[in-house]
Amino acid sequence: MAVSTAESYYSLAFRRETPAYIHVERCWPEVDKYSPCEASCPLHMDVPNYVMAIAQGDMKKALSIIRESNPLPSVCGRVCHHPCETDCNRKVVDEPVAIEWLKQCAADWGNSKKPRPIKRKKEEKIAIVGSGPAGLTAASDLVRKGYGVAIFEAASMSGGILSSAIPDFILSPEAVQADIDYIKDLGVKIHTNVRVGKDVTLEGLQRQGFKAILIAIGAQRSAELRIPGADLQGVLLALSLLMEAKQGRLNPLRGKVWVIGGGAVAMDTARTAIRHGADEVHVACLESRADMPAYDWEIEAAEREGVRLHPSLAPQEFTSKDGSRVNGVNFKRVISTWLDNEGGVHWTLMEGPGSDYSADADTVIVAIGQATDLGKLGDGSLDISSRGTVVVNEATGQTSVAGIFAAGDVAGTGRTVSESMAAGRATALSVDQYLREQPIIAAKESRETITVKPEQVPVYFTRKERWEMIKKSVSLSTPGICLDLGCHTGWFCRQFSNIGWTAIGIDRNPIAIEMARELMTPFDGEPKPEYILDDLISLKLPQADIALCLSLVMYLFPKEKLHLLRLLFHYQEEGKRAFQTFL
Repeated sequence: MAVSTAESYYSLAFRRETPAYIHVERCWPEVDKYSPCEASCPLHMDVPNYVMAIAQGDMKKALSIIRESNPLPSVCGRVCHHPCETDCNRKVVDEPVAIEWLKQCAADWGNSKKPRPIKRKKEEKIAIVGSGPAGLTAASDLVRKGYGVAIFEAASMSGGILSSAIPDFILSPEAVQADIDYIKDLGVKIHTNVRVGKDVTLEGLQRQGFKAILIAIGAQRSAELRIPGADLQGVLLALSLLMEAKQGRLNPLRGKVWVIGGGAVAMDTARTAIRHGADEVHVACLESRADMPAYDWEIEAAEREGVRLHPSLAPQEFTSKDGSRVNGVNFKRVISTWLDNEGGVHWTLMEGPGSDYSADADTVIVAIGQATDLGKLGDGSLDISSRGTVVVNEATGQTSVAGIFAAGDVAGTGRTVSESMAAGRATALSVDQYLREQPIIAAKESRETITVKPEQVPVYFTRKERWEMIKKSVSLSTPGICLDLGCHTGWFCRQFSNIGWTAIGIDRNPIAIEMARELMTPFDGEPKPEYILDDLISLKLPQADIALCLSLVMYLFPKEKLHLLRLLFHYQEEGKRAFQTFL
């Protein structure tokens, strides 16, 4: 098994606020390992434990584990870029566990349940400017530490980009509001229609008694494309269009629509255009198909809906027949693209015959990135970068002004929703250290990350395709795959414990029993319990797990009772109790 180190912003003690299903207390009393899904998650969520809780039907506990490190589970269950699934150990067997969907399932189950307000323990008040992913996460973390926390939001509704621009078919308003309501119920106060820098200054907030300020206003406007014809009618900006669509104010689109850009916002814009009447939707971007910044599933979703991709094209001019409204786009073909140290895109154009490409267009939507709008916040003593972001220490969120911090897109520290949340969390820890007059040091936790190699997967493991997301209800009584994402034994013990608990503890479910039979069957033979027994004994697993697994094998293979009885008695009282269950 490959071992590496990873970092987490959560101490081990905090992570065990909800008793674990897997780590330490259950599967490995002596060792605490780090699953690759935890290591790759920007929030370092305890994925194995909440997935196992769901597998065992305990939604309440699953959601409790999720909320320890993620204050926006309904949101993340729908829009997270889920790197946890990319690194999931289960993919060595067949396919990754559907971690994002499971989070959504648990969150939707518990959305109607309100938390108890957090008792305020500290005198200091903290102001957070902006209520997007970074601001909400920081607010949740700081109110849990006992501070008074107030969010100031310029818009009429809280949520930032989550509420204003992500399409409803991807992220429903109800899901966003459920998470916001939970944070408010913890004790966070949210003031909308307050533009800091105009209605109140940073200095004004300090005079009101706020001892620390965190700026998390995101990137609220689309970057403009400065080429000839950019000011023509029919040339629109992506975020403005998405916001109008979100509010139900977008006029129907007609004819051919061209979207310029290759990121997530471009894909959302293209799919929105289809839903608002466009006859054809085309997406053109600088990058090759393999290098497009949008994730594969975002691109595939757009293509399934009829969006046509045109990679490696650089727009040169928007054309018009009458001089007022756009009717086409002139492109140059792109040979290559690369990123500079600040993330800026550069490209090389093809020259000569075949380098030009032109297309008719009734509407063009520019989706080449987002930009910050600091307004009068940028007029003070804060250092501002050439890209228009607040200059910060990326590890701690500190700005050039003591007591003022920044996180997320406004500071260039959040590319995705979950990454912005992680930036908000790291900065919240810095705020806490600042108010306690401690050195501001980014917190780190190093543990071994353990992965499973293909040669370690037993031959009798059942391979299965992953189910599609179930929209309305989820059956938890039929275990199809092992959900112990962090097991250092290669899933042996929890694979069979999960089957055992389900098959034996829940009315001896026949489907689960048949699944257990499959697991004990080599690909070319009959069920043979010795395959399992040899592994269980050699792995030196906890007695309770071995006893349970042996009990299930005994239930399925009654002829082996005497042999199994000896083994069970070897594991003393736990084995005796398990055996008595099946006499």
